[in-house]
Parts: sequence; C-alpha cells; structure tokens
Amino acid sequence: MLRAIEKKDIQLALKWFNDPEVIQFLQVYLPITELAEEKWFERVSLSEHDIVFSIEIKAGENESKPIGNCGLHQINWKDRVSTFGIAIGEKDFWGGGYGTEAAKLLMEYAFCQLNLRRISSSVYDFNERSLAMHKKLGFEIEGRRRQAIFKNNRYADEIVLGLLKEEWGRAEE
Repeated sequence: MLRAIEKKDIQLALKWFNDPEVIQFLQVYLPITELAEEKWFERVSLSEHDIVFSIEIKAGENESKPIGNCGLHQINWKDRVSTFGIAIGEKDFWGGGYGTEAAKLLMEYAFCQLNLRRISSSVYDFNERSLAMHKKLGFEIEGRRRQAIFKNNRYADEIVLGLLKEEWGRAEE
C-alpha cells in the first residue's frame, strides 16, 4: 500500500539513501545528513509540485512495514505532466514485485485521481530490473542520454521513458 510520508520515516530514509547499494540506482551521490533529510521532508510536505508516498507491506495482522518511497515530482498542473521516481530501500524486498505493485498504484493515482496525462521517468542502463518494471507498466523508451551519469566507477547511459494516460489504459487491459 501507499501512504503519505511522515516525519518518522526520516530515519529509514537516512539508512536507505546512505547505502551505496541502494543509491547506485538513484541520482543521490553525496552522504545525506539528518538535517538535509528533514529539510527535504519539509519542502516536499509543503510542495504543490511533489507528492511522495511511503511504500508499505503487510507485516502482520494490523502492522505494516515501510520498504521504500515513490512519488510524482515536478508536477506541472497546466500541462498535466510529472516525473516519476521510486526506490525500494529495503534490499531484502528487491526483485519481489513490490516496486511494480507500488508503481501501478501510483500511476492509477496520477491518471485517475490527479488527471495527469503524461508521466516521465528515467533509468540508468545498468538497472535492468527498473527498466523491466517501466516496460511492464507501459512506459515507452523515448531516448537515451549517452554517458550522462557517473556511477560505479564508469559512465552510464540514462534511458528516458514516458507514459501517456491512454497508454496506461491499454497496459491494464
């Protein structure tokens, strides 16, 4: 399930986004301090252009466990477009389909509740799981920014993707 991020999530975010294994797939590259994370949380919580959710799984009868975050960023309400981001911070849950399920819920929210018409995203060329998830959701590859990022001691391509509202409908059929 998805829920709004809360201040209590900051400690988990510090754990996740200071882990080299996790951040190899993200734009993050500098260590994140508690103060920086608190400021990010405050900015996003008040933003009209960013909506961030905690991804939770059932951990018992009445309990849940946060395993990552996903969100819509840089929302342009006039053009009805946004950028999608997701991270499963709990590595024990990588490859289990949780990211895909969370992304489906987020796309449904974006298209059916917010009435967005286009979602953009990008994936580093070495992140095969994320690319497969995007394709499963109906994202189309729109381009490639060659050697756009430096990760893991090498330059890598950034694959640019997009999903239109009408494509989302077809992907669900």
